[in-house]
Amino acid sequence: MKLLTAIQKVLPVEKDSSHLQLLYSNMHPETREEVVYRKNGKSVDKIIEIDVNTGSKVKTTHYDYFNDKKIRSVDEYDRKTGKKLRTINYVLYKSVDEYDPETGKKLRTINFNVKDETKISSIQEYDSETGKIITISIYKRDGKTVSIIKKIDPVTEKVTSWVNNKNYEYKPVEPAKVMTRSYDNIKVTDPKDKENIAQLIDNLYSNKVKFENI
Repeated sequence: MKLLTAIQKVLPVEKDSSHLQLLYSNMHPETREEVVYRKNGKSVDKIIEIDVNTGSKVKTTHYDYFNDKKIRSVDEYDRKTGKKLRTINYVLYKSVDEYDPETGKKLRTINFNVKDETKISSIQEYDSETGKIITISIYKRDGKTVSIIKKIDPVTEKVTSWVNNKNYEYKPVEPAKVMTRSYDNIKVTDPKDKENIAQLIDNLYSNKVKFENI
């Protein structure tokens, strides 16, 4: 199965669904709120929702520093374990970070179109060991069709290959190795050595010494 087709099946974008929809949109009857204020004691920094039965965090809503009526981001947690599942970011452009509930490491980031949050602009996937980006999927304007997929080496952080929407795979061409020429290794004589040699030759001539007798 072609790579683009496989990803389209794994990450379908349904017409009536949105990755930005909260897992727990309303306060559950069995949760309580903890309000954390900033140092001024007036503006709200964040609101934490906690499951009263397990004591685990369910959701943390972070507010903008200059406007505590404006949401900056929302962290959502597994109701039973309290481990982070994802973060929805609302600053500049909307995006969703998804995490591995076992390791806590980031799995992928879904970025949405600046003008239309129902459309995906790109998806970044991360290496479980280094935490660095290993795949970038760029979407077309419809927000549903993958246009190109880039594979990245997590160590060198260089693109190793990319596939376009016609399933054609490209690989970067390595630059040709420069061959070492034999005369490249010739060492240049030090200027002081040149002077000493010249002085020696002058002395030999002045003393009329024949070179074959040396």
